[in-house]
Amino acid sequence: MIWRGRDVLKDIWKIPAIIVVCSALAWIGAYMIHNRFLPFFSHSPGIDLVFIPSGVRLIAIMIGGIWAAVGVSLGSLFLTGPEFHTMQAGTILAIAACSGFGPYLALRVSLRATGVEPGLKQLSPGLLPVISLGVAVGSSLQHNLVFGLLGLEQWSGFADNVLAMAIGDFLGILLAVVIAFLILRRSRKPLA
Repeated sequence: MIWRGRDVLKDIWKIPAIIVVCSALAWIGAYMIHNRFLPFFSHSPGIDLVFIPSGVRLIAIMIGGIWAAVGVSLGSLFLTGPEFHTMQAGTILAIAACSGFGPYLALRVSLRATGVEPGLKQLSPGLLPVISLGVAVGSSLQHNLVFGLLGLEQWSGFADNVLAMAIGDFLGILLAVVIAFLILRRSRKPLA
């Protein structure tokens, strides 16, 4: 088979599109399952004391990069209005953008701080919790800044909300990573 340049270029858009769609669907699915079965972890709109979808989001962004961040943001367009009881387009767009690009930025900063390249070749089990904590704190700060600027939260509760969200995201990330690890480990065992 001979590869032609234009044939490759013609199909090159498909991989980012698949990443965007899969990330959006994974984010929406994880969010809806979480809200259906774990509503008692809710601290306030947008803040949960254990938020497993943050782990799904981090795994997607670690694998799919900026395209996964786009997918999470697009998926958030469907979730933001009901979560915050608003239909204001500016509010929905700001929160949706923060949902995907905030964790992406926090991941990039965490990777740089730990000396792990974006390809994740240097990622080790010891660095994963450190990176996860960096993403949880960074994402929480960004989200709560947006919430405060949009008037969705009082600035007097900023520190408490950042702490609650960071803890919830960190615990959710750890749980999602453990679940993913167990699924991968189980799928590699030969059937007896």
